[in-house]
Amino acid sequence: MARVLSGIQPSGDFHLGNYIGAVRHWVTDQDRNDCFYLLVDLHAITLPQDPAVLRDRTIELAAILLAAGIDPDRSTLFVQSHVHEHAELAWVLECVATTGELQRMTQFKDKTAKGQAASSSAGLFTYPVLQAADILLYRTDFVPVGEDQRQHLELTRDIAQRFNHRFGETFVLPEATIPPVGAKIMDLQMPESKMSKSAESPQGTIAALDPPNAIAKKVKSAVTDSGRDVLAREDKPAITNLLTIYSVVTDRPVADIQDQYVGGPGYAQFKSDLADALVAYFAPFQQRYHELKADPTEIARLLAIGADKARAVAADMKAQAFDRVGFLPQGQE
Repeated sequence: MARVLSGIQPSGDFHLGNYIGAVRHWVTDQDRNDCFYLLVDLHAITLPQDPAVLRDRTIELAAILLAAGIDPDRSTLFVQSHVHEHAELAWVLECVATTGELQRMTQFKDKTAKGQAASSSAGLFTYPVLQAADILLYRTDFVPVGEDQRQHLELTRDIAQRFNHRFGETFVLPEATIPPVGAKIMDLQMPESKMSKSAESPQGTIAALDPPNAIAKKVKSAVTDSGRDVLAREDKPAITNLLTIYSVVTDRPVADIQDQYVGGPGYAQFKSDLADALVAYFAPFQQRYHELKADPTEIARLLAIGADKARAVAADMKAQAFDRVGFLPQGQE
């Protein structure tokens, strides 16, 4: 089986875009691949976090992933900070990566353009290398990524190739996989922007734990394009986004949905039907989430099992990398 790895930060609200664009594919991948899924709390602290909130968010996100269908018996689910090899390998890889490469990373370039680079944490500058360590520790074959994450995977490959050339064949070069449908869900109020965990557009983001009335309200208040035709076209980004969502949650082709509304009552009925479909889509997931969240001890137990499984792989890979660069093994002279 090929090995697949994905990570998600325990910060902000887990939303429809995360569910459609990533986690639903993670669930099906469990039957085809050897999957490692991590809650990247080390990445989360590149921006200021309230410690109590971060802990709560980590448990919440674990419950969300389990409720969505991530099965600890079929995959490895764990918290990044529970496997110390991530931070240790990251330091070695930082000594292989270059500052020029990190300065070209999109997020840091955005901060520089806004005049915020000097006040940003050093971790925000170097976190792409930690991300490389996350991937390379597990001899990962494939990494499901959005188009905006391709740059980070290319950096990971560059670092791995440079390490292998300098110290001998050590790391597997991972490849990107991008889901063909629903990979990029846009904001309901700003369809030119990707749906985000940030609070910039709370009415444009559907959180996976939003109650049914909140989901319906957000869908019905979603912006639309000029005209009244329910069509997926380049000049109709708002309706195209809603059709993509509708297609995924009902498992119907976009063309079939369009045909349903030809000559119909227009956007209002379409959005009302979409709201109903979304509420139905999330209902079993939300019920399972609340059952899991009521037993945090069980969640902690499952995460500990995942960390033990991950550490067994990561420790061997880190030991190989440390040996390659010339570190003295403990207890030897």
